[in-house]
Amino acid sequence: MDGRPLYEYARNGIPLPRPIEKRKVMVHELELVEWKGSDHAFRFPEKKFTKEEQEAMEKALKAVDDGVSIKDEPETEATSEGVPAAFVLRMKVSGGTYVRSIVHDLGHALGSAGHVVTLTRARQGRFVLEPSEEGDRVCVPWEIFRDALKEDDEEGNTGPGADADGRKEWERELLAKLEVIS
Repeated sequence: MDGRPLYEYARNGIPLPRPIEKRKVMVHELELVEWKGSDHAFRFPEKKFTKEEQEAMEKALKAVDDGVSIKDEPETEATSEGVPAAFVLRMKVSGGTYVRSIVHDLGHALGSAGHVVTLTRARQGRFVLEPSEEGDRVCVPWEIFRDALKEDDEEGNTGPGADADGRKEWERELLAKLEVIS
């Protein structure tokens, strides 16, 4: 909003300059992939809000929900191990959908809290991590870029593994996935 990410307003307790405009989005699929229960490494936050931080957060969130109030204590007792329940969702949503907001709203609808710990975008348009449909374009794995940084020396000299054209494996991989748009 006004050139700043919304999280900056929230993290700094700054009220939004205007309410967030509602937009129509489509959730095509929402699947519970795995229920982790308490079998995971995630833990409840250890830091507690100061009174000033609570007030700043409430002020910032008033632009979204006028009935918001920040409580820094759970309403019910946590499990004996102090581990929050966790699960894995898979969603197929329209462009412009804030997945983190959906998770927050789901938690709120269940009378609890919910937030995203890890988020993986598996598809953006035709570009995918794992092809499943004809026409899918597989993304270049991060490891290709990591390996590229390791292979070239500081002067950019091509080392072992170059083909007859002088291209290394990571360059061939990148060129194979390159799509020219005109």
